[in-house]
Amino acid sequence: MIRVVLVLGGAAILLYLWEGSSRAADSDGSRGATLLGLTFGGGALAIMLFCAALSLKRRVPHWRIGRAQTWLRGHIWLGLLSVLLVALHSAFHAGGALTLTLWILLLAVTASGLFGVLLQQFIPRLLLHAVPEETLAQQLDRQFTNLRKIGEQIVAETAGTADPESLGRTTQLVQEVAAAAYATSGAQTAAAPLGPEAMRRFYHDYLVPFFRGTPMAPLLSRRRADSLFAALRTMTTPEQHPHIDELAELCERRRQLLRQRRLMRILFAWLLIHVPLSWGLLALSIVHAAVALRFGGAS
Repeated sequence: MIRVVLVLGGAAILLYLWEGSSRAADSDGSRGATLLGLTFGGGALAIMLFCAALSLKRRVPHWRIGRAQTWLRGHIWLGLLSVLLVALHSAFHAGGALTLTLWILLLAVTASGLFGVLLQQFIPRLLLHAVPEETLAQQLDRQFTNLRKIGEQIVAETAGTADPESLGRTTQLVQEVAAAAYATSGAQTAAAPLGPEAMRRFYHDYLVPFFRGTPMAPLLSRRRADSLFAALRTMTTPEQHPHIDELAELCERRRQLLRQRRLMRILFAWLLIHVPLSWGLLALSIVHAAVALRFGGAS
């Protein structure tokens, strides 16, 4: 694909220079109204239609027309070729209001597209290291629900109940031990074990907000979570510690999935700019072509 684009681009430049040298009386070189200029413009418009077809193909998955990777590479490299063709079509002139708007849209679409390509090179590698247990984006909500249910089951089996409505607020002792553990980065703090009651109240005050997606939940921070779980261990019996470790692993798993969702949103957020601009560019290009063919020129 790259070689094809380079050959086509080189041929277009040579034709532009040849046409300009053979028309010495016209200092502007190849204009849009000439045969060569119309060829460049028609080629650019055809590429825009091809790029738009990729968006339509994604909306209809059962269309088995070529490989997805081939479509994507063509979208990128032919899209860059269209910038050159537009420049040759206009003889590197901005023109009137309509053509100037087309230039602005074309550059904005190209810049946003290249930014998206960079994100697609960087974000997947970051996901590989930041989210070792990455899952399908379509499964994230189900995973969040499953983690919450597993957490409720662990607390119910360990402490007897996981119903937040039946629990009171965390006792002063729980708050003091948790704060001390956080201040000392997880150091052990002497306290009398509270047993199942500590587990139930920890679930109510920390796990419930975390699993419900409360924005400022303390367990969203890995460092804070380690300190809080360390404090919980000082208030429970050794028999309960394996269950606490399971809860800590569930929280870490959910933090990874939240990190994956944030990165996935960043990965696809650029499309909110690129796609509308692309359709606007295509629509105005068709208007520009229609005006040029109807009146023999465009502003």
